[in-house]
Amino acid sequence: MFALPAGWKPFVLGAFAGALLMLWAGFDGLGWKTASNAAGLAKRQADAAVVAALASICDANFRKAGNLPARLAALEKVDRYSRGETVWKAGWATLPGATEPNQEVGRACAELIIPPGKS
Repeated sequence: MFALPAGWKPFVLGAFAGALLMLWAGFDGLGWKTASNAAGLAKRQADAAVVAALASICDANFRKAGNLPARLAALEKVDRYSRGETVWKAGWATLPGATEPNQEVGRACAELIIPPGKS
């Protein structure tokens, strides 16, 4: 086995403890990420951006279609937590080229149509 010169043991132990402390501080406090965590975070952020963009299209389609006041009043009568379901079941969250409505887009669209603090 490898023997350290006299007096080096405290230095090596201190360096090892410092390296462990640096790793802990970096991942816990400084926001370092592993590749898989960074990829997962990037995917969630991209999905959220796509839903937000598609929800704005849904909102615009909802508002430009006929009889807006009646549809808006009917949506306001629905409980807040059910509005997204109401929007996507009505087909407003079905985007051009899609065959089925998107539930996440429906929820986001409902929050654009009637913001959470409004009703």
